[in-house]
Amino acid sequence: MVGTVTHSRRVHVTPLDQMHLAEATRVLERSCPFDRAAVVADEKLFGPAPAALPHAFGAWDLGVLVGVAAVAGNRIRVLAVDPAARRRGHGSALLAACAAQAHAAGHATLRTLDQPGNYLAPGVDVRNVDTIAWLARRGFVRHPDDRTNVLIDVRGNPRVTAARAAALAATLHARGYEVRRARPNELALADAVATEFGGAWPFELARALAFGPPGVHVATRDGSYCAFAAHDGNNRGLGWFGPTGTWPAHRGQGLGEAVLLACLVDVAAHHDRCEVAWIGPRPFYDKVAGVAEDRHFALLVKKL
Repeated sequence: MVGTVTHSRRVHVTPLDQMHLAEATRVLERSCPFDRAAVVADEKLFGPAPAALPHAFGAWDLGVLVGVAAVAGNRIRVLAVDPAARRRGHGSALLAACAAQAHAAGHATLRTLDQPGNYLAPGVDVRNVDTIAWLARRGFVRHPDDRTNVLIDVRGNPRVTAARAAALAATLHARGYEVRRARPNELALADAVATEFGGAWPFELARALAFGPPGVHVATRDGSYCAFAAHDGNNRGLGWFGPTGTWPAHRGQGLGEAVLLACLVDVAAHHDRCEVAWIGPRPFYDKVAGVAEDRHFALLVKKL
């Protein structure tokens, strides 16, 4: 890990460990108006990703923690400075520490937030114009295509009910499918998803299976997996949906709708809304439950 970085008497950046989690959480509460970073502070600062371990840094001003950052591989997971301590060089020092760590690990680029498996968001919220401009002044280039999340109202939504979920499951049962909640640590499911879909999905799925109760629903037929959907595998405690997939031979049967709806009912027990990240077919979510709001994100990349 990159060691202590001191830019001035006041600007002092050091590796951060979990003993400072409470202080770091307070910094994130004050600093992130567009993301609920404080709720997932431990996950974003110190949690693993499928192929990289994080390195967290703290910025100190006369002994007070005023900024935090974490980088894993070539992704900046989070970088925040208390508004009261900005324009003193803390953000630049944290960014330099992240860049040095990524470069030391052999990476040629540094990217914002979009780490598969453990991401606060798929990029910087486009409403956060100050941060986007700040990164641009430091050599980051915005990717031409923004990413989109959708938010679904899950409480008081007549399309998101346990009765509708049960009715869909009954219809599919008549066709020979079983829709059910996955069992805790159902490793056969994780293996099947790894074989069929790969990527970061098995990592997120394993985390969702460890949720209590498991935040995963599956559709099976004759003992084989046909579809799955998960929530709280990433950004645990925020009610985020994904990943989800249907095996090609079983597409077009309504399985994706059934497992999505089962997850939305789960999320409604704790949240007013469910956020679906990195959406693919937006009309699918609108058809099943109705999209209440879109969020758009900019990916920024810098060559090291």
